[in-house]
Amino acid sequence: MNTLLFSSKLSQVGLLLVTLCAEGAFSASACAASKADELDKLTGKWLQIEKQEQLLLNEWKERKPSLEQRIALLKAEQKQLQQILQQSSASQDDVEARRNALLAEQNSLEEQQSQVSRALQGLRQRSDSLYSALPEPVQVTWDKEQAALDNEADTSQQLQVVLAKLSRLGQFNQQVSVNEGILAAPDGSDVVVKQLFLGSSYAWFSNSDGKYAGYGKAIEGNWRWTFDSDIDAQQISKAIAIFEKRHQPELVQLPVLLEDPASAALTSQSVGSR
Repeated sequence: MNTLLFSSKLSQVGLLLVTLCAEGAFSASACAASKADELDKLTGKWLQIEKQEQLLLNEWKERKPSLEQRIALLKAEQKQLQQILQQSSASQDDVEARRNALLAEQNSLEEQQSQVSRALQGLRQRSDSLYSALPEPVQVTWDKEQAALDNEADTSQQLQVVLAKLSRLGQFNQQVSVNEGILAAPDGSDVVVKQLFLGSSYAWFSNSDGKYAGYGKAIEGNWRWTFDSDIDAQQISKAIAIFEKRHQPELVQLPVLLEDPASAALTSQSVGSR
């Protein structure tokens, strides 16, 4: 198409030159020379344009694979960046979800801790209310457990101490035990006695010569020892001797005061060797 256009232009130029020559503006030789020169110039210019066009086309053909490769690389890099952004977004979502889960778990643990603290407070109040009603041997073990607890103890340590106290009380209640102590007699003298405990609910005592005897129990929330001349001190001493394996086992009757104070009655409790 470019060749046809260029040929048409050459024809127009040639026609113009012929017309001018015909009108006498130029001589015949001059017209012929001008036409030949103009044709040569136009032909050279056209050839130069064609050459440049071909060079550009060849250059484009050479550079096209490289450009297409660069475009492909850029698209791949763009795709990779998009994937990284998506993964980053997903990772951020995972972090946020994990954070929310940890916060929920922390809130749950705090609520559980609060419940444990309230339960521990109630348990401590109940155990503390028992203290004054317990016999001295149990109080001594409770004091030792409490002494191991400092003011900065956490909830877990406090709970362990309370459970240890209750465990000591449970062990004491499951056995018959003997303890030695000093009691103030009705006549004002201090008497060394041996005490025979039936768990933490009841106990008997007598001194070595059988002059003093009595019982112990919780009265109005406090453990109390009561001297009672109607109790056979020899029976109590025999029961203690059987327990300490200083006497042959046999059935021993020991009086027990009923829980009903109004009855003020004495019943019998059998105590033998373990």
